Amino acid sequence: MVGMRSVRAWIAVAVLVIATSVAAEGLDDLKDTTPAERAAAQTTMMKDKVGLSDEQTPKIKAINEKYADQMDPLIKSSDGMLLKMRAMKQVEDQKEAELKGVLSGDQFLQFQAMKSEMRDKLMERIKAQRAQKG
Repeated sequence: MVGMRSVRAWIAVAVLVIATSVAAEGLDDLKDTTPAERAAAQTTMMKDKVGLSDEQTPKIKAINEKYADQMDPLIKSSDGMLLKMRAMKQVEDQKEAELKGVLSGDQFLQFQAMKSEMRDKLMERIKAQRAQKG
């Protein structure tokens, strides 16, 4: 059975991966998770969705941990949303450059498809939340 922390970590992964596309509601989910939780969830998801090898997994785990640590102060910052999103995009771009060095071309395409799918799901969730607020 999946615990609430695990569910939050998966939500956090979705938000992190598409950090440049989220609204303030999505960032609130991240504030309740640790960088280690976010990195572990990202690594697990990438292993499942992208098909990481045993050799790639520790490298991807280290990258995810490095950038989860860099994202943490941004997530918890009181800066305005635009400033946060700009800084998060820079961190995400650096992370993707490192991922390209570990993933095969096909795996990187799968990673991008995974990001797109999560962005779509998250945007649906945000729209539903906004509709409920009326």
